[in-house]
Amino acid sequence: MDLKLNKELIELMKDIPMFQELNEEELSGIALKLDEEKYDPGAELFREGDPGGKLFIIADGSVEIEKSRSHGSGRIVIARFERGGVIGEMSLVDGMTRSASVISVQKTRVYVLTHKSFDEITENTPRLAVKMLRGMTSLLSLRLRNTSGWFADVF
Repeated sequence: MDLKLNKELIELMKDIPMFQELNEEELSGIALKLDEEKYDPGAELFREGDPGGKLFIIADGSVEIEKSRSHGSGRIVIARFERGGVIGEMSLVDGMTRSASVISVQKTRVYVLTHKSFDEITENTPRLAVKMLRGMTSLLSLRLRNTSGWFADVF
């Protein structure tokens, strides 16, 4: 990854709550482990039921999260994420298959942290891994709180 791209990514990560506990050196270490991917409108980043193991940070564009309806009558959009959005953290933590599909709404550029790279961070810099896990836990907790609030409104 070139220096300009690395600097841009570090600035992006500074604005994402999941990474706010990390200093610039730690962010730089993570940035070096990330791969850049680009998607055209309508492209699937992943599909519900696919193997997991990747966390995505949205740099540009937007994606919609779709979930199959339990009674089999199609799919429903449950969320939309834009620049600074983080998706896929659940499968990075639990190793399970994807719980929803993610579709690019417009040209979208993401940075990807693979399970292999996360394992390398965990083995080589455990304190950094703990900070990252705290950030992921906060993200998951916030999403669970939002979902609970949504259920309270529906029922």
